[in-house]
Amino acid sequence: MSLSILPTRSATLPHSPARAIADSLVGPELPLSWARGGVDAPALTVRRLPLSRLSWVAYADLPACYSFEQLYGDWLADLPGAMIRGCGPALAGFLSRQGWATARAGVEALVDLDGEGMRRRAVTKMVKQARRHGAAREIPWSQEGARLLRAFAARARYGGRPQLHDLFRSEFVPGTRLFVFDRDDGAWQGAILISSPSPMAAVTELMLRAPDAPGGVMESLFVFAGAQLREEGVRRLSLNEAPFYHLDDSDLRPGERLISAVGQSLRYVYNAEGLLRFKAKFAPQWRPVYLCARPRLSLLVLAELFAASGCLRLALG
Repeated sequence: MSLSILPTRSATLPHSPARAIADSLVGPELPLSWARGGVDAPALTVRRLPLSRLSWVAYADLPACYSFEQLYGDWLADLPGAMIRGCGPALAGFLSRQGWATARAGVEALVDLDGEGMRRRAVTKMVKQARRHGAAREIPWSQEGARLLRAFAARARYGGRPQLHDLFRSEFVPGTRLFVFDRDDGAWQGAILISSPSPMAAVTELMLRAPDAPGGVMESLFVFAGAQLREEGVRRLSLNEAPFYHLDDSDLRPGERLISAVGQSLRYVYNAEGLLRFKAKFAPQWRPVYLCARPRLSLLVLAELFAASGCLRLALG
């Protein structure tokens, strides 16, 4: 049986006057790949899952002082059915109290930019190795920069495989930050795209590496970006999710075990173990990431999410 997924729909929403994030029960927390700043009204990217009839809220761009609870009261509470992925424990707890079903789907790697993560020997020795081949730098946003990122993504490692959709931001747009590592001749060897959910936090969206890139390129990018962000007041850099991985799987619920079992088919396609080891180099704090849905998180919802995001096509090759 094939699933037909409707195109992504973006909408700018009417909203109530902004309330202080300090009054929020979850503070500045947002789901992964949601961002703040640069907009005057909430702008949501929503995909309609036709069989379950749920609205998958893939991304949101919120005004700088707009809390998750405010968005919930202004819009999400009125949806008859909805799904949000990439929720941390505080957000999952809030949604659970509103009657949403929640399930752990992986873990998020959080690096304290005031800590030792960027200065660990496993990181610095790779940075020194990469210096012989080029340097990292930030590229200001421009249409040309966006075009160059798309071109690099097409030729990067795994660029020829089926691509995932709406699980992370992949386009260089205003409000995102792009850091690249290039050789002396200007050829890109690696790139990372970063979004900002709050002034003190940043989230890694896209990590790209050229097939023939020398060792240490990605470590150099994160060390350079981390230093730049720290100078600007950012204190926490998320390396994003390690999906289907759990620090302790002994207490997983049946639905969570099912998500992990299905996800195992993808772990080898994109070298998930290698990505997990890379993130571990920075000695991050690991915290659970939840998939949340209302009224329920059924097998049908999971199947549609896998189809809509491209996971199913990727697993099938």
